[in-house]
Amino acid sequence: MNTRDRIISHALDVCCDIHNAKKDFILNNKNRYSSTIKAKRMFIYYLYNYMEIKHNGMKKYFKNINHATSIHHVNKFKFEVDTYAEVKKDFERFLLEMQKFNVYGAGFYEKRKELKRLLNEINDGLNTIKND
Repeated sequence: MNTRDRIISHALDVCCDIHNAKKDFILNNKNRYSSTIKAKRMFIYYLYNYMEIKHNGMKKYFKNINHATSIHHVNKFKFEVDTYAEVKKDFERFLLEMQKFNVYGAGFYEKRKELKRLLNEINDGLNTIKND
């Protein structure tokens, strides 16, 4: 299991702990309990926004999910975080736990974004040298 998979697995565990949901119910769409839906929404939102997994890529993690379902959960969770203080508090607690776990310190997503920016700068510099 690589680092990315360990981070994703830990994120699922934290979502389950926060909402008192069962991992099997979340991944296999076995029920529609409120706790299961809340944990699933948080997990999908995290995968999409922080781990950069596309909506179609959610199929790898969830049974019987399509891109439209993923889009709905991401948009609904964004609305809930912006609207409800309790959801925002739970998500902040989740992010704090993920930062504690994260072996990269500042966060996988932030480091990846910084690496992409630096790579673009290097490529731009090489193109400038080539053109001169």
